[in-house]
Amino acid sequence: MGNKRKSAMFRMGLSATLLFSAFSLLPGAANAQQSSYKSAPGADGLPDDFHGKVSYFGNHSGEVIIERSGEARKGAGDCQRPDHRCPTRIGGSLQVDLEYDGLVVRGSFRGSGGLHDSGLIGRRQGAQCRLFDLTDGSVWSGHCDRDGFVGTVKSVPGAATQISLSVEVVGTKVNDYAERDRRRRDALLTQRRIEFLRSVIASNARIDDRLLAAVELDAYSWTYDKLRPETLTIVRHGKARSGRYQIDVEFDLVAGGRGWAHAQIDRDSVACIEFWDVPGQCRAINQPPALIDPDPYVDDTPLSSFTMPKWLPIPREGHGA
Repeated sequence: MGNKRKSAMFRMGLSATLLFSAFSLLPGAANAQQSSYKSAPGADGLPDDFHGKVSYFGNHSGEVIIERSGEARKGAGDCQRPDHRCPTRIGGSLQVDLEYDGLVVRGSFRGSGGLHDSGLIGRRQGAQCRLFDLTDGSVWSGHCDRDGFVGTVKSVPGAATQISLSVEVVGTKVNDYAERDRRRRDALLTQRRIEFLRSVIASNARIDDRLLAAVELDAYSWTYDKLRPETLTIVRHGKARSGRYQIDVEFDLVAGGRGWAHAQIDRDSVACIEFWDVPGQCRAINQPPALIDPDPYVDDTPLSSFTMPKWLPIPREGHGA
């Protein structure tokens, strides 16, 4: 009898182990073990010296308790607590803008479904933010980077209105001020270079200098096969006949390989230029398109990383609004 009992118990234990293993391999069980979205530090994290603005969009959900007094307390008949401070569920959409100045973080938020608009200020340690609401002092804490902000909102203990929220928003636009300033400098340098080349072409400089300036200026209108200006070289002067002759120019391309240009000179002026990509066609110089003057103080310019829609028409029925 003892051996049979031990054998039966062994079979029952083995069956339970196999059943548990099979359940753990089911797709539903695997998904149940996965945590909700949370951005993690990595290649897209914000360095400690990051200066820029990140816009987020997502939602919030939780509870709010509002202190009632006088007539408001009498009207709260659905609340059974003696102090009439029963929690009310709130939740809705949420837009957040955070400006990172190194480890100091400032920003604002706008929400629906019972959340008032306000500003934020605080600090971060790596990817962990701790921010304070400028209106009521509630604390926003959680993981923050360019991918999102996931955390909680808690009121200070003595506040008349107590809020406890979960917040999950994802990054929708990143404006890196250093990158923005670099692009602005590049755009201004390009504009200065174009103006300089035009002045050389219109001057009484040597024909070789005016020709090289004309080829470089024409290259600013090219969509593909950009040239490397420092490699522009005149390789041959043709024999003049009645004041007309040809000058051959060669240069390296940014993508690799070499290009050439054959210029027809008429009485010390560049009449037309034939380029290697369209042989047999001698044409006038193309003028580059006008550049948009970048404004470093406006976020929604062509220099921004993304385009962002305008504020949504969110109802103004929030607590504390």
